[in-house]
Amino acid sequence: MLEVKLLGQFEVRTDGALVVIPSRPAQSLLAYLALHPGPHPRERLAGLLWPATADGSACRNLRQALWHLRRALPAYIQADDLSISFHP
Repeated sequence: MLEVKLLGQFEVRTDGALVVIPSRPAQSLLAYLALHPGPHPRERLAGLLWPATADGSACRNLRQALWHLRRALPAYIQADDLSISFHP
């Protein structure tokens, strides 16, 4: 079972074991995906998380955050070339 604590100290656990997500942007991406179900276009997520950043840099930042998430929670994050979604 996956537990995500967003209030107070950010914390993620699977079956009681602590999951380390060291990147703050990856934590923000997980929080957004968990709170807003459904597939989300990559461009929209990049714009939401990095609004003051050029499109190319924002997309690069999103790819890096996604890499951290998929490494920490491979069974819960689904992504393709166009969208990203969270599957609890």
